[in-house]
Amino acid sequence: MKKAFVYCVLILLLFSFFIAGKYPLLLTQYAEFFTIHNAARGADALVVLSGSAETRFPRAVSLYRDGYASRILLTENRERNDDLKDVVCGEKDTVSKLVRFLNVKAPLAVVPSLKGGAASTFDEAYDLRHFCLKNGLKHLIIVTDNNHTRRALLAFRKIFKDSGIRVEAMGAENDIYNARNWWKSDAGIRSYVLEGIKLIVYLVSDTNASFLENY
Repeated sequence: MKKAFVYCVLILLLFSFFIAGKYPLLLTQYAEFFTIHNAARGADALVVLSGSAETRFPRAVSLYRDGYASRILLTENRERNDDLKDVVCGEKDTVSKLVRFLNVKAPLAVVPSLKGGAASTFDEAYDLRHFCLKNGLKHLIIVTDNNHTRRALLAFRKIFKDSGIRVEAMGAENDIYNARNWWKSDAGIRSYVLEGIKLIVYLVSDTNASFLENY
């Protein structure tokens, strides 16, 4: 399975390089497929998914100020190195600095993890479902990077099925790449090529995929 995953990445990379010069519109349309902005104002909370606080949290703050929700929730991610968690500046430190820099007045809370820190979007969905049912939340807007919105929404809707909780998504941009130029940078290629493969995995999985060891 791991070899097949690597081969798929290489094939997609070669394909992307081949068509980038001839058909950039196709690459743009491919990237735009992953982005979903479907949120309505009046949600119970904006949920900032872990992974890129410097883009996702400011986007959530902007949405809060525009009346999309009455509070902001943060997910609890798994530390990459537990021995250094009190030394290395992680997402919590980044958010704390952003709160001061952006003069954020929104009510903030960290959603406790059910397993010592989320390592996947499915983990975050389980944590949020438990939190919402316990606290009576009925309408969430998940905030993540543009290229991650479709897969994140897919995972949340699978886990939130039959919960009666409405889940929507809004994406955040970055200053390195977007749907119109992602094939021109290492970061963009990595994000959009891998996102296609990850989406396939999430489409065929109703929970964390057992063959992925990071879970």
